[in-house]
Amino acid sequence: MNFSVIVPALNEETYIEACLKSISRQTLPRSNYEIIVSDGGSNDRTVEIARKYADRVIVSKKRGIWWGRNRGAEFAKGKYLVFIDADTRIDENYLETVHKHLESGVVGLTAAYKIEGTGLKMRFLEYLSCYYFWLNSEIDNASLIGINLCVPKDVFMKVGGFRDYALEDAALGRELRNLGHTCFLMQKLVSTSPRRLEAYGVVGLCRYYFELGLIDGGNISSPYILKYLKFKRYLPVRAPGCQRERRENIKALSERIHGVEERVMKWTRLLT
Repeated sequence: MNFSVIVPALNEETYIEACLKSISRQTLPRSNYEIIVSDGGSNDRTVEIARKYADRVIVSKKRGIWWGRNRGAEFAKGKYLVFIDADTRIDENYLETVHKHLESGVVGLTAAYKIEGTGLKMRFLEYLSCYYFWLNSEIDNASLIGINLCVPKDVFMKVGGFRDYALEDAALGRELRNLGHTCFLMQKLVSTSPRRLEAYGVVGLCRYYFELGLIDGGNISSPYILKYLKFKRYLPVRAPGCQRERRENIKALSERIHGVEERVMKWTRLLT
């Protein structure tokens, strides 16, 4: 078997069916890949929906997207592991396309993405972020992104899988770069939901990832500086237990960055 496609999930009944349907409709023969859903103890219809499409559904009491991905990998039979987020859909030629690159010796790969929605904000962030990741890839500093991430299983096991970091996908990418070539394909092969962008706004989302990157990278040790960081850990945007904290973060961000975001959007309109 060539591929094990692993979908970590927690209360994803809104998105997971479309995700699993897209995986089931690949141009590769269905016998060439398996679908594994690794659930973190959902209390909605996620598991029920997953069982209609997945070859295996694993339910764990332990939560954390890093844990869910690793747990799914434990049961994988494929030569290559493909991690797809539950709010993401892949094009029908996704596996066929990435297979060519993985067979050439690439040890880690992420494909460019489309952000669902038609607004200027979506298009601008989509283009800017994909172009940034592609440029990094061209200088052998590829960033791997969890919404779609491919890696040979033996290499994944060698580095110990995902770690309990706020940006666990970036940490894995750094590990893989030490072992071989990783790349960001500029070909847009996936579509992902804009839910985090809608929750935090453009500037707030940039701040979220920037601050988590500082924490994970060990670049901040001063307690004085740490107390001014808004984000110190990964925050799910769909788990019921996180809704109050998310609303508080959204309110605080809205109050602090509304004016900045308006200026950014005005600048982008002038450029188009």
